[in-house]
Amino acid sequence: MEYQEFIEYVKDNTLYLTGEGGTATINHVIKNNGCELDGLVLMEKDNDIAPTIYLNRLYEEYKSGKDIDAIIREIETIYVDNKPKLSFDVNILKKFDTVKDRIVYKVINYRSNEKLLKQVPHKRILDLAVVFYCLLDQDSEKNTTSLIYNSNLELWKVDIDDVYKAALKNTPKLLHSKISSMSTFFNQCGLIPENEEIELKDYIPGDMYVLTNESRLNGASCILYEDVLYDFAHEIDNDLYILPSSIHEVILLPKLSIYEKKELVNMVREVNTEGVDADEVLSDNVYEYNRKDRIITM
Repeated sequence: MEYQEFIEYVKDNTLYLTGEGGTATINHVIKNNGCELDGLVLMEKDNDIAPTIYLNRLYEEYKSGKDIDAIIREIETIYVDNKPKLSFDVNILKKFDTVKDRIVYKVINYRSNEKLLKQVPHKRILDLAVVFYCLLDQDSEKNTTSLIYNSNLELWKVDIDDVYKAALKNTPKLLHSKISSMSTFFNQCGLIPENEEIELKDYIPGDMYVLTNESRLNGASCILYEDVLYDFAHEIDNDLYILPSSIHEVILLPKLSIYEKKELVNMVREVNTEGVDADEVLSDNVYEYNRKDRIITM
């Protein structure tokens, strides 16, 4: 099957998952850094939210020889594992007063997201854009979110400053920041096997720290939290280099003479090219934090 045929086949042959009265639709979605994907949305009757299952990767598997029935079974597994356990009242999203306490922000690359930024309210900071989303639900494994578009502001009859003010208040409160040593972060992510000693200094300096939020999703936004960088810089008694590891976290290290910014930039760019998914790259630049002036510069 060609791609469009594949999409229609999958849509028609997964509708059964929604039960009587449910719907199956395809949404074309602009993701981070210009990645455009086609998502299958399977909505049960009388339910208001559903996971989006992106089909582009599955079509590549199909072209590589994977049986179409196996792909349908994979979609069923993804759907069952990710469908919301509770119904969500979408009427909450219709009024600013009922949604404003759920509005948070994240940071993405400005230049790589120009197409998306035409559709969403945003604030530019350095080479980044601050965009906003509604945190509908969160647990230890995943967050249920909805990106805020210009059309939402029109519906709510508010401007970007109203949304920005709400997000500044909510984001640190709902998505707590967390700074860990690199070794601790790797252990938390399961990247260092239990009972196996690894000399961290053999592959990365021990004075590197990871800044993210507790869910480790869109945690690079923590660089904008009030006092987070300021308190940490004073704790280690140094200004900081900020290395954008991904949209989910940044690496902090003291601004010492042993580090050359040019080499740090080269390292970030190499990691972005070889070790970070295209839709999770934040920036190729390295930032500097001045604790006296309390500002971030490039």
